[in-house]
Amino acid sequence: MHTKQHLNSAGFQTILTYYASINRGLSSSVLNIFPNIVGVDNINVNLPDNLNPNWVSGFTAGDGGFFIGIRQVTNQVYFRFHITQHSQDSLLMKKLILFFGCGNVNIRLNNDRCDFYVQDFTKIYEIIIPHFNRYPLYNIKFLDFSDFKNAAELFKLSGSKNIKAIKNI
Repeated sequence: MHTKQHLNSAGFQTILTYYASINRGLSSSVLNIFPNIVGVDNINVNLPDNLNPNWVSGFTAGDGGFFIGIRQVTNQVYFRFHITQHSQDSLLMKKLILFFGCGNVNIRLNNDRCDFYVQDFTKIYEIIIPHFNRYPLYNIKFLDFSDFKNAAELFKLSGSKNIKAIKNI
């Protein structure tokens, strides 16, 4: 970008080869215009040693979520924080374990996805929620986080005795 190569045809086509290599690749309309574009294999991305907490919140805003569930058989409430990416980004997902100091990574066998997730309530309450209090989400997921946090507070105070109130959240 600094050399302005993206402003000429060859430079723009180079950008498209990288774009064709990520997640879903090029759309059919772009392929109709540029039929000879082929993605490159194994784009090497140097991950930083330490993730920026604001970046982690922004990344969550795009690809993460907060989930509250009640197990039908046991009537137990459970909480889950997760971020999902293409399986080629599994190293980044493992960096999130180092960043938060908790969590797991699951590489799905049935598709090209991997998930970073935290389900341990203590870790969610003591690590995940304080992170998003300090580094807030600036999109609609802030409302999801607020409900998640309120339910966690209620659960912490009353345990499983207040499942009806948690269901209302």
